[in-house]
Amino acid sequence: MDLDDDGFSLGQLLDSTRKLQEDLARAQEELRLLRVDGTAGGGAVRATLDGKGALANLVISPAVADPGNARGLADLVVSAVRDAQQTLADRHEERLVPALESLRTGLRDISG
Repeated sequence: MDLDDDGFSLGQLLDSTRKLQEDLARAQEELRLLRVDGTAGGGAVRATLDGKGALANLVISPAVADPGNARGLADLVVSAVRDAQQTLADRHEERLVPALESLRTGLRDISG
């Protein structure tokens, strides 16, 4: 092992960096394939987002599709999309935070 004056190994750093890159690439692929749903109105409106946050599907129950209640329906759609966005943000955090913590731990181990 090649240590510098501080006990730091370049090989350890490269190994940790490589592992982090692999972990992040795997997480990005999982998140790219992810689909999440958000609901509003007790499930009367369901919005599905892809892993990048784009609206992939929207299902509206006929019970709330009253033409006289366009504003109420719009509010339900917005609420369902926001619900899905929060779920997506939570999933991103669940998947990416451990990878970043792993990096922090690896750097702490390398630096002693």
